[in-house]
Amino acid sequence: MIDLDAAAVTLSAALGLSLVTERVIEFGKNLLDLFPGRPLSRSSDATDVAQQAIQDLGSRRALDEQVDAVRQADTPEEQRRQAAKLVDMERQREPDESMPTELVLVEDASDPDEGGTLRTCVLQLTGLVTGILAARIAGVHMFSALMGQNLVDWQDFLLTGLFIGGGSQPVHVLIKMISERRVPPEVEEPSEAPVALVATAVTIAPGVAAVAPAAASDLGNWVEIPYDGGVDVDKLESAHLRPGKPNLIVYHHTAMPMESTFEDVVRVIRQRKTDGVAWITGYHCVITADGGIHAFCRWDRFGNHVAGFNLRSLGISFNGNFETDPAVPFSNADGRYGPSRPTEAQLDAGARIVALWSAVYGIPLDFQHAIVPHRQLNPDKACPGSRFPADDFQRRVERFAANWKASALATARIEAFKLKRYLLVTGGNP
Repeated sequence: MIDLDAAAVTLSAALGLSLVTERVIEFGKNLLDLFPGRPLSRSSDATDVAQQAIQDLGSRRALDEQVDAVRQADTPEEQRRQAAKLVDMERQREPDESMPTELVLVEDASDPDEGGTLRTCVLQLTGLVTGILAARIAGVHMFSALMGQNLVDWQDFLLTGLFIGGGSQPVHVLIKMISERRVPPEVEEPSEAPVALVATAVTIAPGVAAVAPAAASDLGNWVEIPYDGGVDVDKLESAHLRPGKPNLIVYHHTAMPMESTFEDVVRVIRQRKTDGVAWITGYHCVITADGGIHAFCRWDRFGNHVAGFNLRSLGISFNGNFETDPAVPFSNADGRYGPSRPTEAQLDAGARIVALWSAVYGIPLDFQHAIVPHRQLNPDKACPGSRFPADDFQRRVERFAANWKASALATARIEAFKLKRYLLVTGGNP
């Protein structure tokens, strides 16, 4: 029989050590980034690479110059005129979100990053070694506590260290499993009323669901959300500068087959061109059918996802096609794009991202003006589709936001998340 209280204490210690390990790995990654690998170039591609670089540079210069013009305008009238010109430059910068099923999704061959695999291997080994050393120094016997029997010290330290070296998410999963076993069945709320779950649990069983604000089990449904700047972090260093914090969240569907991958979405968007210049980014986040969270555009930069509102918004897109009206071109009336509704995993993952953005950037949970579907800003679009469950999505966002606000541990994790790179507009950014 496992002593759940003892196991919770041990897992709390393991959680703290896993956070230390994550910081060590992040430090190592930043250190290794100072020495980037050199792509192995093919002479036949040299001209294409040079032309693309020139196009990207021209696009960045034009946008940067226009942003500067808005900031330096002497009069309100001039500022409005320059801002209108900037909006005009953006006007075509949103995806078609009307994809034929015949679209062939083929990944272009790419040159390998010399040393990239080695860097990844070094970081993984660093995490494992750090986890083992941390478990040994702190004397954490996690597996003895979980199995209810004593293991040989070196075996327990090794297994515990390997577990800690994997980061904090596996520890969170175990803590959630143990905390759920401690909650009596009669405390649980029906699934039809997820928003009231936290308040009811605190009222009925204050000694179980809310033992203490900082209890290890008080995660408020928090899970670690991956974010390292998205795709082409370096290319966006001097491009798509955002004038300030975003105050609008727009949700979309990709209108692509649900079985397509995040890499497919990125390739399709970056094949688009405006005035002959290829796009370098699109949505800020794409949610795949399995609930995978994939950052595309850096969150401290504006993306291409909704014409006229890109500068002040964040865009999240659910992979799939959720429009079933046969009168809409390339709709999913016959199911050829896959399910006509997002999966449960997609809705939960998307709701977590929107709740996180709301907390990080101070965007109100206003689903009339601050968190809106694409079609509300562009009536010519059906996006995110007539079958997208907007009310259900709103309830999930509000549930996560309420749970995290009631959890001291989740609140602390959000504050820690704010320290990530490529997140806030700071320093020399406008």
